[in-house]
Amino acid sequence: MLSNKQIKLINSLHSKKGRKENDLFLVEGEKSLLELVKSDFSVEFFVLAENQTDLLHELSLKSPAYIYIVSEEQLTKLSTLVTNQVGLAVVKQKQFNHFKINSPYTIVLDGIRDPGNLGTIIRICDWYGFKQLVLSEDCTEFYNPKVIISTMGSFSRIEFTYVDLPIFFKSHPEIKKIGAVLNGENIHTYSFPENAFIILGNESNGIREEIIDTLDEKITIPAFGEAESLNVSISTAIIADNLRRFILS
Repeated sequence: MLSNKQIKLINSLHSKKGRKENDLFLVEGEKSLLELVKSDFSVEFFVLAENQTDLLHELSLKSPAYIYIVSEEQLTKLSTLVTNQVGLAVVKQKQFNHFKINSPYTIVLDGIRDPGNLGTIIRICDWYGFKQLVLSEDCTEFYNPKVIISTMGSFSRIEFTYVDLPIFFKSHPEIKKIGAVLNGENIHTYSFPENAFIILGNESNGIREEIIDTLDEKITIPAFGEAESLNVSISTAIIADNLRRFILS
């Protein structure tokens, strides 16, 4: 049975302040829980709905963490979701304090504010095999529950760091900075350099001016219809696909 202290802890993890103070975050939903136990994240404990016998068996085989069983009604009250009929986990945050670029190409995000967009971008990076993500300091929080849910478990396979982008770029002068903008070179005919930071900007304003001024090259996803713009996560997927094609060519 969950104690009042544990219930209070779970509720505190709904807020950024609570997550930061406790160095913990929530993972919710069957897919994310199954991906979680395949990772090296440290789980404090699970909370499952009482009808989740198959999931209970699966998690108990793969994790030593204690599993609490509650009613669906209580689970939903504890969850950040409107309804949660499966379960959640309280998990220790990872901090990549010794983050070091280890790939020729790295996705860099400048001012991404929407948690759903960030979560989808994390999932896209995982799909295309880009295992590191660099975020400006004003990007939304990686461990936001909406971000974690949107990743569908991919959060467990991505290293990340939050940085002051101008300072970060100055510390990596050997890596070219390629920005996704509206007036760049057609990505369908573009030849990527041997190594690069691929930079995508804020949902409304794009890459900020101080970063635009430092770019080595600019790329554009050409439009063939009349839509005014593309969602930043869709743009990330298109760029990642073209980049992967270039690498394999």
